[in-house]
Amino acid sequence: MIRVTPDTNVLISALLYHGNERGVLETAIKGRLRFVLSMEIIDELVRVLDKKFKVDPELTRDYVLRLNELSDIVTPRRLSGRLVRDREDVKIIECAHPGHSDYIITGDGDLLSLKRYRQTKIVTSSKLVRILKNETANSGAEKASVRK
Repeated sequence: MIRVTPDTNVLISALLYHGNERGVLETAIKGRLRFVLSMEIIDELVRVLDKKFKVDPELTRDYVLRLNELSDIVTPRRLSGRLVRDREDVKIIECAHPGHSDYIITGDGDLLSLKRYRQTKIVTSSKLVRILKNETANSGAEKASVRK
C-alpha cells in the first residue's frame, strides 16, 4: 500500500474544496493509500481550521477522527541540518521519514524543490493523482493479460 504524508494545506484543501487533494483523501478512504501523520501535523490542522477558516469544531473533530482511521500516527525524528528554510516544512519530512512514506504531497515550493528526501518523493497532489491513475490503469492491464 502506498504511504503518503500530506502537508497541512493539503489536508485543509481535502476537507474544504473539491480538487486533487479531495481525490487523494477519497483514495485513502477506498483503502488504496495510507496517510502517515504526526500529532504536530494534526495539531496544526486543528489550529488552522479554527483560527483561519473558522470551521465548526464538530466538523474538525469528525475530520480528525476520520484521518486517524486512515493514518498511521508516527513520532517524528528530528533531523539535523537545514533542509529547507521554514521549520513548518521540516516537520513534514521529519514525519515522512520514520513513517516510511513513499510520497510527501505539498504545494510548498521549498519542499517541492527538494524533489525527494531519501526514499520519499515530494510531489504535488495533482502529480500523485496522475501516479495513482497510471497505477490503476497498469493494474487493470495486468489483470486483463492474466485472464487471456
